[in-house]
Amino acid sequence: MQRLAHILAILMALGLTAAAQNYPDRDHDRDHDRDRAYTGQWQNQMSPEDQRAFNREYGEWQRASARNDRDDIQEHARRMEDIMARYNIPPDTPFDAIASANGDGAYQGGREYQRFSPEDQQRFDRIYDHWLESRRKRDRDDVEKDEHKMQDIMSRYNIPRDVPYDELATNARRY
Repeated sequence: MQRLAHILAILMALGLTAAAQNYPDRDHDRDHDRDRAYTGQWQNQMSPEDQRAFNREYGEWQRASARNDRDDIQEHARRMEDIMARYNIPPDTPFDAIASANGDGAYQGGREYQRFSPEDQQRFDRIYDHWLESRRKRDRDDVEKDEHKMQDIMSRYNIPRDVPYDELATNARRY
């Protein structure tokens, strides 16, 4: 009988542990669903001038985020929030749900990403060219090293890992 009590206590502890581990996932799923619901909902609701201004601020906000320049991040976020307030857009709406490809702002939507700084772009291009050459030679070690270097630059700009390198390289040759 005592052995059965010990087994039940262990099973209850494991069950509570499993339940506790699943709880944050539900919150994450709910947040993800909320963000997905915003996508595109607010695009093209502003005047063309305000949309261009928002796009421009969004691009600057992304660049400031990549540099981790907190003052610039706050400044551009405040300007975007001011524009959002004029159109009664809820303040918890993600900025990327509002930025659009129309206008001459920095954000281009789709598979376009924030531009690298000139130094990082040159470095990325140099690594990309070496990566292509290493692939041609079938040098796996150099290919892996170059991919790591390109991914490092991409991560500083919050560019997803699955973005093809040729979309980011200047005058890239398709691989």
